[in-house]
Amino acid sequence: MKNRRDFLTSAAAGLTTALSARRVLGANDRLTGAFIGVGTMGSENLKVALEQSVRVGAVCDVYQPHLERAAAMVRRQGGAAKEVKDFREILADRSIDFVCVSTPDHWHPYMMVEACKAGKDVYVEKPACVVVEEGQKMVAAARKYNRVVQAGTWQRSGDHFQRACEMVRTVVLGKVTACKTWMYQNLAQAGIGNPPEGRPPAGLDWDLWLGPAPERPFQPNRFGVYPNAYSYFRFFWDYAGGILTDSGIHMIDTAHMALGDAMPSAAAAFGGKLWLGDDS
Repeated sequence: MKNRRDFLTSAAAGLTTALSARRVLGANDRLTGAFIGVGTMGSENLKVALEQSVRVGAVCDVYQPHLERAAAMVRRQGGAAKEVKDFREILADRSIDFVCVSTPDHWHPYMMVEACKAGKDVYVEKPACVVVEEGQKMVAAARKYNRVVQAGTWQRSGDHFQRACEMVRTVVLGKVTACKTWMYQNLAQAGIGNPPEGRPPAGLDWDLWLGPAPERPFQPNRFGVYPNAYSYFRFFWDYAGGILTDSGIHMIDTAHMALGDAMPSAAAAFGGKLWLGDDS
């Protein structure tokens, strides 16, 4: 696999050509979606979509147990979804109108850009990207190919959050001069532990899971996608930005929603790993 910088460069260069034109739909046609990444969050997105009678044409994951579980969910609702390991097969399928991208964070930008090029509308899970420059490429792709793109910040849909934001906008609280948000966890010092490197579990294409991230041997915490466990991959810079870009993003986004602020003119960060003894 290419390194991250080369991967993003090639994705940006590819903006000059579209893989396919958008299908023209009649007024009575139903859209068909595909779900890429059907682990914990992807399965939840799929579950909600099925409850809303969304037609699911395909599910995609590099881990066979996740793929089989997602396909079974569709069958239980009376549908039939193709099981696909490589997302590029999804993007080449002209019967798919939109995709829901719920992969680990480091895959979001490339998949979203390629989906736009392929004429698909996109729901991409938060955080939409890991670094600002990736986000700029994503916005450029959505505009160039005139796609509908939504980021997965579910919290915006909560009635209580909407009412709170309306209170701020209607000056019920008076003039807001400062706003603070926070996200913290009280973890044991052992954290997620220090498991050794080893062989990937059966049914996992580790190379495809890594994708644009640096090549590394399989390590359980770096994969970190297991039943009844938090997604540990989020604690590694190669794939994500930790708790801040996972859960903290909701708190920051709600402040933006309430105050209507644009992008900040500057940002600062400080801190260190002062307590945990794990390998994250």
